Amino acid sequence: MASTGNLWWMTPLQAVATLGAAVNFGGSVLQSPLIMPMLRLPDVPSVYAGKQTAYLLHNSEYFFPPLNGLCTVTNLGLTVFCFLQRDSSRICAEKLPYLGTAFGLCIATTAYALGIMVPMNKRMAKLSENLNANSADDKSEKELRHLQQRWQKLNYGRATIMIGTAVAGLYALLQDGAMMRL
Repeated sequence: MASTGNLWWMTPLQAVATLGAAVNFGGSVLQSPLIMPMLRLPDVPSVYAGKQTAYLLHNSEYFFPPLNGLCTVTNLGLTVFCFLQRDSSRICAEKLPYLGTAFGLCIATTAYALGIMVPMNKRMAKLSENLNANSADDKSEKELRHLQQRWQKLNYGRATIMIGTAVAGLYALLQDGAMMRL
């Protein structure tokens, strides 16, 4: 199932990286169908929706990027190790494509977040400030509601990449050098 013998240490590292990606996916996927729609309800005044959106996004910054960073560094280290050992270790040779895929998807998650999600997060925080200063600012309210809807849809893209990372990591975790093929 997982690394044994002198490569036993790979199993806990892979488990951390895989579980981290799964937690990242879970947090992301819960925000789109549950949290963001609640903040977009017409009964929720825009000033409060803005405050809650800014709070959600700001506090998510303390947990999810470091978690993705841990997964990225762990998958990078394991990928490099397996690449260097691929000729002398059957386990490493079998794990390498999955670890490389998991690492690549971690990088894709970071790129997606920095290129697509963070600019929207910053804009929504600015609109929240505008609404906090003037709750009757219709232009800011409309843009905030539009960005919330767009963010909700685009966040599913990020979640898809994250679940791909977890699945690739799980496949790597299950490789043990036997003839078993998943």
